[in-house]
Amino acid sequence: MEMGGKARGLKDWSWRILGCDPAFAFALLAAQLWLGLLWFFYQGHGIARGIILGGLLLGLIALRFRPPAASTMERAGATTLTAVVRSLLIAAVLLDLGIMADSGTYSLRTGKIPMDEGQTSWRAARLLWRGENPYGSGVLVDLGAYQSRARQREAAGMGATLSGAKLRAAFARYDATLDAGTRRELLSAPAKPAGAAARELLVYGYKYGPVIVLVTALVAPFGVPATVLFLNGLACFALYGVNWRILSRIATPQLSLAGAAMLALLLDRHITRNYIDRSATDVWALLFGSLAVLACISRKPLAMAAAIALAVASKSLPGLLFAPLLLKFRSPIPALLFVGLTGAIYLPWLLWDPQGIWYNVFLWPFLMARDYTSWEFFAPPAAALAVQGVGACALAVLWLRYLLGRETRLFWTLAVSNLVVLLAAGVLRNGYVPWVSLWVVAAIVEAFRDRSLVFSRRAEAPVVASEREMQPARMAAAHNS
Repeated sequence: MEMGGKARGLKDWSWRILGCDPAFAFALLAAQLWLGLLWFFYQGHGIARGIILGGLLLGLIALRFRPPAASTMERAGATTLTAVVRSLLIAAVLLDLGIMADSGTYSLRTGKIPMDEGQTSWRAARLLWRGENPYGSGVLVDLGAYQSRARQREAAGMGATLSGAKLRAAFARYDATLDAGTRRELLSAPAKPAGAAARELLVYGYKYGPVIVLVTALVAPFGVPATVLFLNGLACFALYGVNWRILSRIATPQLSLAGAAMLALLLDRHITRNYIDRSATDVWALLFGSLAVLACISRKPLAMAAAIALAVASKSLPGLLFAPLLLKFRSPIPALLFVGLTGAIYLPWLLWDPQGIWYNVFLWPFLMARDYTSWEFFAPPAAALAVQGVGACALAVLWLRYLLGRETRLFWTLAVSNLVVLLAAGVLRNGYVPWVSLWVVAAIVEAFRDRSLVFSRRAEAPVVASEREMQPARMAAAHNS
């Protein structure tokens, strides 16, 4: 009796404060705390990070079956937001705005952009204004790639001429001026590079899509690096807005589920730290990818195709991870529109330097050296290759099941498929975690929405249960009461 009373008290408290079932609140909290462990195990902890992601995969598999779909007449959430949840949402938005203001103020004061991704966008945009191709052969945009490929340059006959304090000074001078002489000093290539040297000169350009460099180029003439952080912050708040639309749509009419889930996203440290406080470019691909998902569940295939094209034109990964949605409507038109729009965005750059854009944007994810943020760094190459092969097969099966109607949960499919990609990756930056965390939150809403016979849906359409189907749930509800 005492345990039953405590459980009933917890349930009453959860409904009164959050407007939702305590099991739903616990699932959200557990997912956020579990992914938060990645902050404590980062550089040099690839194996621990792999275990954390593996644990999340097990949790998602369990979520697919628990709570069982259409298993109860009880709803999981209220149809309105409680006053507490409203207050918490406002506080979380203000907190994120405060983070954005603090980071922007720091950048204005120092002239520095936190994180290499925003720094490369700023360099690429400035080079573009000077008439140089930021994806071209021999250009130097990605100083991180330069530092990580010293061994490859030496093997290609491009040995280092600078080191230590002189190298750091050259980096600072080049970053401030983009001076061609300093670039030649850093990239000491032969007069007529060929073979490995020619290929090596192709991989130091801009690593992200034309959308980001063109947006950054709009503000580059002002000469204020902090505008990069401002753009990133705007993109992140737009991402929040799109995901609120997604969550409220899939939770309808149980709006409190969307409210609690949105609170989890606003407080997701992987999002706020990387996309607001810093300048990780993944936010652009996730913004357009989320727009594609919203268009998909709203049954707007052409808008979906356009959004996926913009996602791929922002960053090839995670942009390409949304491409299977193009087959959702069993019509070739969305795929054709996607190919046409993507081609139109990339065509000028392909004409300018086809090898440069190919190596920097599309081949680079496969050329990146494994580092110790991933378990693969510590594993034999054969084991990593085997896992990648299994991962590719798992992706195919996951999406085939969804597209053929064998799997009805879109957000669960998105969460698991993106998680499989991260598990098979040789590099696992914390900025990649929202590829998964966005959809984990949505998958939890989806699962608890489907728990109720009253609100369960299949293929984004309401379910009308027969009298026979509803009888077991009614008996269970009577027993529980």
